[in-house]
Amino acid sequence: MNKSLFEFKGIRRKIFAHLLITTLIMGITSIYSYYNAKIVIDRLKSIFTDYVYLNNLNNDINSLETEVEKYLSTKSSDSLLNYYTISNKLSNNAEDMINIITYDNDSLMQKDIGNMIMSLLSETDKAVNAKRGRISSEYIEYFTRANKINDYIKMYINNLIYNKLQEGSIKYNKISKNMIFISFLNILLILTSVIVNIVLAIIYTYRITRPISELSDTAERISKGDFDIEPIRIKTDDEVNILADAFNKMVTNIKNYIDEIKMQAKVEKRLKEQEMQNLKMKNILRESELKALQSQINPHFLFNTLNAASQIAMMEGAEKSSEFIEKVAELFRYNLRKLDKPVTLKEEVDNVFNYMYILKTRFGQKVEFQTNIDESLLNVKVPCTIIQPVVENAFIHGIEEIEGKGVIRIEIKEVDGSIHIDVIDDGMGMNQESINKILSADDPDNDENKHVTGIGMHNVINRLRLYYNIADIDDVIEIESGIGYGTKVTLKIPMGRGSAT
Repeated sequence: MNKSLFEFKGIRRKIFAHLLITTLIMGITSIYSYYNAKIVIDRLKSIFTDYVYLNNLNNDINSLETEVEKYLSTKSSDSLLNYYTISNKLSNNAEDMINIITYDNDSLMQKDIGNMIMSLLSETDKAVNAKRGRISSEYIEYFTRANKINDYIKMYINNLIYNKLQEGSIKYNKISKNMIFISFLNILLILTSVIVNIVLAIIYTYRITRPISELSDTAERISKGDFDIEPIRIKTDDEVNILADAFNKMVTNIKNYIDEIKMQAKVEKRLKEQEMQNLKMKNILRESELKALQSQINPHFLFNTLNAASQIAMMEGAEKSSEFIEKVAELFRYNLRKLDKPVTLKEEVDNVFNYMYILKTRFGQKVEFQTNIDESLLNVKVPCTIIQPVVENAFIHGIEEIEGKGVIRIEIKEVDGSIHIDVIDDGMGMNQESINKILSADDPDNDENKHVTGIGMHNVINRLRLYYNIADIDDVIEIESGIGYGTKVTLKIPMGRGSAT
């Protein structure tokens, strides 16, 4: 557990002291009010308890008389059952009243009532038994005596209730007077505690927030750029004093940093001007190098020369040579187009077929080419030259180095709303380090010069990300490979996304 939770110092000590005092005042006030209310309730409860008890006793005696009379007149079994139930209840009450150990006037009257109830029950039992024995002269006599006893009991109960009411009235008057005093005292205590709490809250709030307000006002002036302020002088024994000292040091440091930044800005301005001059020179040199390279070989001249060679081979009857030269010419013609112009997926597949024809012509049975293409997807627009570099990479790094025949398979299908272009080979495979190097967006493709088009895997990945505006490499390409198990490269083409065609 964090020990600082129980360390009371500084602002925490002030707030805790205020809350503790406030809580004690409200707690004492509430406890006192509750104690007085409980006393009043207990006194009122004692008054009504006796009255309710005597009233219920009177009702039970009336019910007993009614049930006996019903049984004697109708000999109903329900009346007899009700009689015995009420009789047992009254017998218990009578015993409790007889056993009262006090001897004041009310207690003596209760003892008399208890004895009379026992006599009443004796007479009613005799009347019931006589009725059950069908001795009509006896049960009438017993019932008559029972009625007389019942009248005496009711008279005693009424007298006792009257005494209780008189006594209760006196107690109630006293309680009412006490209640007025207690209510006034409770209101006075509540008002006093509220006023004390408000005063304490104002005092503690002012002491805590005054230095914080000074700090906030000074901080607002600094936020507007006004650093010409006097150091804050706060004398407290809490964290605000430490905060004020740190704030003064911070203002001084900010002034020093601003001066340093101004000096650095001047130096950086000079450096940027020099960098701009250097960049202009580099651009001029780069343009010169490109023009020099373009002057060394004219791609269109090469393409036209290949077409001429194809026509000569056709006229001489060398059909295979003519077809081979024609495929090479088509490959160059496809790659002469600008890479920023989109093409259909069918054009990409046809370009791969041309490239594979050239490979099979050169290497014979060294490589076998297989396809499984969903033709309904071939009209989708994609960036130019994205499949052929992957196929070429599969041949150079997967098939060419193994002994015997290798297989390159292309699968194009729709998966979860995107087009997956799988290039699968059963070649040498690669380890995870090589996969990570290919998938690294910042690592240039060192093997690009080995490709016919000069376009390597890194170039394909970056063009896909730019074309479809995708930041995560995993959303455009996925590579599965293992040493000796071949490689599967999956290009992911979003449906309905990308640059304008």
